[in-house]
Amino acid sequence: MMSALIGGVTGAIEISCTYPTEYTKTVMQLFKEKNQLGTINCMKDTVAKNGFLGLYKGYSALLMFSVPKNYVRFGTYTYVQENILTEKTRRNNFLCGICAGAAEAVLVVTP
Repeated sequence: MMSALIGGVTGAIEISCTYPTEYTKTVMQLFKEKNQLGTINCMKDTVAKNGFLGLYKGYSALLMFSVPKNYVRFGTYTYVQENILTEKTRRNNFLCGICAGAAEAVLVVTP
């Protein structure tokens, strides 16, 4: 359970750090005039028009997705490692990762 909670917090931190670049990339893909400005100037333009928090427009939607995704991934990995594939080998570590990725895909990403 602790690993799952840590995974959720990690997901929130990850998306909080990377979201401004994700937002900028999306704006540049959607608007040709923003694309012509370049990445740095596009970010500067967004901050000038909408303030620093303008770089976080739409943030809540991605945050609501990232937290449960990482929660399931970390929790599943730890569960499989401690209860199913308990021997510490490289093969079992790899299989734990596969199980975590599969659980994440089935329980969070696909629905």
